[in-house]
Amino acid sequence: MIRNYRVTFRAKGPVPTHEIREVFYDNHYDVIGYETTPAVAFGDISEELYENFCEMMKAFDEVPLNLDHIDYLIKVKNENERKSNSN
Repeated sequence: MIRNYRVTFRAKGPVPTHEIREVFYDNHYDVIGYETTPAVAFGDISEELYENFCEMMKAFDEVPLNLDHIDYLIKVKNENERKSNSN
């Protein structure tokens, strides 16, 4: 599994809010999940906090993810897997 931080938003949300979340991918770099709560920089010492913050800053190098669309893609993928497993 691959993971990184991404800027995310919900297009259908009542207020358009962008947040940084940890996102998980399969080996083909397809999104397979994401943290439900926004990310918070952390570290036991200031150097670790800085490293974690730098990882989060890389989220701005990628196109923001529409979580409504990601939820739909994950739902379709799961339904297709269920159908193929039941045959």
